[in-house]
Amino acid sequence: MAVSYGDAAAWAGVVSSVVFSTTALAVSVRSLRHAQRAADAAERQAVAAELAVPPAPPPVSWQAELPRSRRPMEIGTPYVIRNVGNEPATGVTVQSRGFKISEIEGLDEGVVLPGASFVVVLMEWISTGSRTNEILLLWDGQTLPVGIALPPRPPEPPPIFVKTSPIIR
Repeated sequence: MAVSYGDAAAWAGVVSSVVFSTTALAVSVRSLRHAQRAADAAERQAVAAELAVPPAPPPVSWQAELPRSRRPMEIGTPYVIRNVGNEPATGVTVQSRGFKISEIEGLDEGVVLPGASFVVVLMEWISTGSRTNEILLLWDGQTLPVGIALPPRPPEPPPIFVKTSPIIR
């Protein structure tokens, strides 16, 4: 049996094409695995980035504070109610829950701009004998009143007694 060189070259071409095809298949399978891992890592990073960003503040949000100073002879407890949202609140009304509101200052025409505040003076100890821990606010776009937590009142200072001596004549 004689071997022809033409057949050997054809067989060498077939063997080399099978080797190159197998190598190309192995490389593409490996790169597919790496691409899948990279896509999974990118998705995990995107989820982590979304969780790291704080949610946007609501358009209107409230915070109650005690004033820095009190007026002398003030009756009742003043609270500063501040709009900490990023939009103005219009049509703002303050509702009582078992206590008397003696005064509302700075709530002109029911409009409170972002960062602005108004003062509510409560007479809770006179009307109910107890202290409240929230007030109710209602504004345009809000259908139900929202309870705003009030900070605890500082203790009342003890009364000052002036010791007098009797006048001796």
